[in-house]
Amino acid sequence: MNDEKEDLYRPPAGSMEQLIRENNNLKAENRRLNQKLIELEEDTQASLSAISHELRNSLTLLVGSVQLMEQDYPDVASTRYWSSIHSDLSHMQAFLQDLSSFKSLKALVPHRRLCDLTAFLRDVYHNCQTWFDGIHRRLILSCPKTHSILYADTAKLYQAITNLIKNGLEALGHEGTVSLCLREATEDETRLLGTETTVIEVKDTGVGLSAKQQEAIFQPFFTDKANGTGLGLPIARNIVESHGGRLCISSCPGKGSVFTILLPSLPNAVK
Repeated sequence: MNDEKEDLYRPPAGSMEQLIRENNNLKAENRRLNQKLIELEEDTQASLSAISHELRNSLTLLVGSVQLMEQDYPDVASTRYWSSIHSDLSHMQAFLQDLSSFKSLKALVPHRRLCDLTAFLRDVYHNCQTWFDGIHRRLILSCPKTHSILYADTAKLYQAITNLIKNGLEALGHEGTVSLCLREATEDETRLLGTETTVIEVKDTGVGLSAKQQEAIFQPFFTDKANGTGLGLPIARNIVESHGGRLCISSCPGKGSVFTILLPSLPNAVK
């Protein structure tokens, strides 16, 4: 009977007792929603793993069959649609690789070490040069003469930056420029990160993005490209955020895009 009375009792509106009760109710609801999100995340990861496993097995068999067919019937390579088959298989392999990276990045702990960022970006630039013809489509590097030092997982950071460069290249069409730039942070950028900040920019002179596209660009599987996986940019953002950084975009249709990486830098580490 007493329990029923307690359930029926309502504290006076605006009283401290009412505020405490509402606060406790909000906390309980928040815990329930957080648990639901955890369960949904676990279900999603399990589903992605199962799908990835099945696709990888099927793709391995398909690639093997294509290779055997080329060995037994060499003339098949000159048929009309054979290059398209190879292209589609390569696309599927890239998609599964991106999917695997995306899953593993959910629990990513960067293996950081001291990195000379200037030298690192020069290596990225030279390795990515082969993607550009150097005439109609060019990759440009802009780095200060000083050397910026920071702690970073260079393998993961390499993946993030090359994903952004690939994205810029795909946005160019038949001609244009992608620029890789290391520069000093503005006051606003430093304030955004809350610490001394190193800035890496990847700019392109491509088609640009609408405001609606920019809102969705980092969502997994969002893409407006025929052969895009929709995972390259989410992977890049996850890597940057795992380093305590931010990945921002500024774009305008017809005027290209700028992806800005903000990373915590070592105090007094530019020399």
